[in-house]
Amino acid sequence: MNIFIVEDDTIQINGLKHIIEDAYDDPHVFTASTYDQALSVIDSHNNIDLFLLDINLGTGKTGLDVCSYIRTSKIYDQAPVIFITDITVPNLDVINKYHCSYYFSKPYDRNDVLSAINKVMHPASENKYKIKLRDIQGIYFHITPDSIMYVCASGHHKHLFTDCGDFIVTNSVFDTLLDNEHTSIIRCHKGYYINPSFVKSYDKSNSILHLSGADTVIPVGRKYKTAIEQSLEDIKC
Repeated sequence: MNIFIVEDDTIQINGLKHIIEDAYDDPHVFTASTYDQALSVIDSHNNIDLFLLDINLGTGKTGLDVCSYIRTSKIYDQAPVIFITDITVPNLDVINKYHCSYYFSKPYDRNDVLSAINKVMHPASENKYKIKLRDIQGIYFHITPDSIMYVCASGHHKHLFTDCGDFIVTNSVFDTLLDNEHTSIIRCHKGYYINPSFVKSYDKSNSILHLSGADTVIPVGRKYKTAIEQSLEDIKC
């Protein structure tokens, strides 16, 4: 597997290389720290399997500019791209515009990196069951139920945070999602629902959850505590 990392921080480049080289058999990792270096690598290689692009390169050009160049190439116009971002939930329009396959946010850990790479590089994930929903602007989108990390309830709307972007839907659309047999999210608070599979840690004393891929701390209401703890135990089993 040939992976190209574009990142302006040498420490993070070395960290990503170490994670990748430790997890996979004989990976070949290309690196660049600037826009010009990135274009030089792209132009001189025709066998890159995956691009990891830091959005903020600290110069006049960004990882988005690198991705735009990638999409002009006949070789890489459909190549998988993972964005590395300082934003917890990047703008969905940006993801769609640049045909980003996935993203993970800083600060990240080993699991975040490998989860992103594995989901992108295993085509079987594309065969997962998808639900067609409509957002509050009337735009239809498809989502895999197990990609939902958590949901924030706000008045007449529900804000769905997924591992590939976020969406705002009406309560009636959300009820349709909840009724689907493939949906595994459960309520943990009057204002939140979570997917137990994304729970990274649970602080029982303070009744809060930390999720992989999300910086938001999710509260657990007293009414839902028993059900949440049972769900987490079921996952461990």
